[in-house]
Amino acid sequence: MKRNNLSAIVIITLAMLMVNINNADSNEVQKSKTITIELNSMQCDMCVEKVTDAINSVEGVEKVSVDLDKKRATVTYDTDITNKKAIEKAITLAGYDANKAPADKEAYDNLSSCCKKP
Repeated sequence: MKRNNLSAIVIITLAMLMVNINNADSNEVQKSKTITIELNSMQCDMCVEKVTDAINSVEGVEKVSVDLDKKRATVTYDTDITNKKAIEKAITLAGYDANKAPADKEAYDNLSSCCKKP
């Protein structure tokens, strides 16, 4: 009888450990979020470089892909460290529109002529 109880305790303990491990793994996944940001004011490859640099300057950004043809960025970031508004703010301070947030006027005025909207 004692052997059966001990076996049951071991099985229950292992099951609880597996649940805790799975929960820890799912919490890690939930910390990262991927968003798309519309970049309608981008005009050239220099814009792509500046927008990429601006996004990468935000602490917590894990991955950035900027597509000139589609005029958008796909950004993966750690939700414990940053958020969508902070990323948009970095883009606008670089002189570019980000979703519905307009570019900072002074930053836009300082862009090269090829980077400005026609």
